Amino acid sequence: MSTDTQEPTSTPPASEMKEATTNAAPAEQASNPETPAKPKNLTLTAHIGDIFAAPPNALLIHACNTQGSWGAGIAAAFKERYPEAYKAYRAHCLSRNVRTGTALLIPPCETNPKAPQHWIGCLFTSARFGRAKDSPAQILANTGPALRALLDEVKGEEKDGNQVAEVRMCKI
Repeated sequence: MSTDTQEPTSTPPASEMKEATTNAAPAEQASNPETPAKPKNLTLTAHIGDIFAAPPNALLIHACNTQGSWGAGIAAAFKERYPEAYKAYRAHCLSRNVRTGTALLIPPCETNPKAPQHWIGCLFTSARFGRAKDSPAQILANTGPALRALLDEVKGEEKDGNQVAEVRMCKI
């Protein structure tokens, strides 16, 4: 059973609020260049429950290493539930030099008809994994740029007509 709760959050500084705003516009505004686009604001809501019970087309975000391993913790749970997304993540990591502070947006791709159809957001916050993972300070420093990169990818998908229903991320 999942329970939604609204927890008060502090208002971020104006500079962060600007970065957390996208310029996605409704289709009728996008077709009329004289109508200014209304920004889509990011709202943070605390949700207590199973992250994987999100509705279809939700974006599930988790922190990843750049080496292509979802071997422990929440990453292992993603690997078990989203094997096709894991293959895409691993191929991405093994085919290039992935930098920390970047992100990968994987569209719903599971072939099992019973599998949930979720977008998967990989935040590359550590170069390594396990005992060799980056320090907490390095991971924290990489999280902001990675999240901004992921939101930019989401904006690109929305411009292409794809929709992300909502965003969920486990507490980090």
